[in-house]
Amino acid sequence: MVERSLHITVAQGTDTGRKRSLNEDSLLVELPEDAQTLCERGVLLIVADGLGGHARGEVASDMVVNAVKRLYYENKEANIAQALKGAIRQANLDLFKRAIQEGNDMGTTCVACVIQDSTAYIANVGDSRAYLLREENMHQVTDDHSWVAEQVRAGLITEEQARVHPQRNVILRSLGIDPGVEIDMFTETLQNGDILLLCSDGLSGMVEDDEVAQILRQQEPEEGVKQLIAQANEHGGLDNITAIVARVTLAEENG
Repeated sequence: MVERSLHITVAQGTDTGRKRSLNEDSLLVELPEDAQTLCERGVLLIVADGLGGHARGEVASDMVVNAVKRLYYENKEANIAQALKGAIRQANLDLFKRAIQEGNDMGTTCVACVIQDSTAYIANVGDSRAYLLREENMHQVTDDHSWVAEQVRAGLITEEQARVHPQRNVILRSLGIDPGVEIDMFTETLQNGDILLLCSDGLSGMVEDDEVAQILRQQEPEEGVKQLIAQANEHGGLDNITAIVARVTLAEENG
């Protein structure tokens, strides 16, 4: 009997960028040390981008990544997608209640991915993104919840115009603002050599997808993260820059 074992190489990095004085992005990589937990619940990756137009964006993003981690691994729901979605839903409600208590608007994007048993379960609210690179082809898994993204989908502006549009930072959906926020879910069956990228718009808005894909193909995850951040800064570094890169290796083993 031949079984396939999953190995994941992960790197992460965040940078304030060249124009901001505060980094409101948060990120988390959780690789459980307990073998049973790792097998049953998988690896969790999260990027959250606190909304700069709202009070305490850095607090909101940090609160969400830690809440999602705790809530996801505490959840005994067998369905991974539902467990992840439930964790984000509760984290959103907790953030919403805290904002009311403190009298502040506290908002953040959130893109989260669980890699378990050669499947990636990806949840998204806002315009932080998840990409999948497979050999020569990279595609954006998530959909941006932003004003410019809606205009692009409607055919009213191009992707190039969206990158420089004065309303490119207008987010239509985020955590902490609506207690019943809608969460998008995506599932990808992973293949040997696949690379997942989770990032904030400080990267995706500054570096073209083709350039991102080239860096991911040519570099190991750790060096790739460094180069992606460096390129975003080279292109202006207008926002905080955060990236998590995970490369999947599926090795066949005789059972």
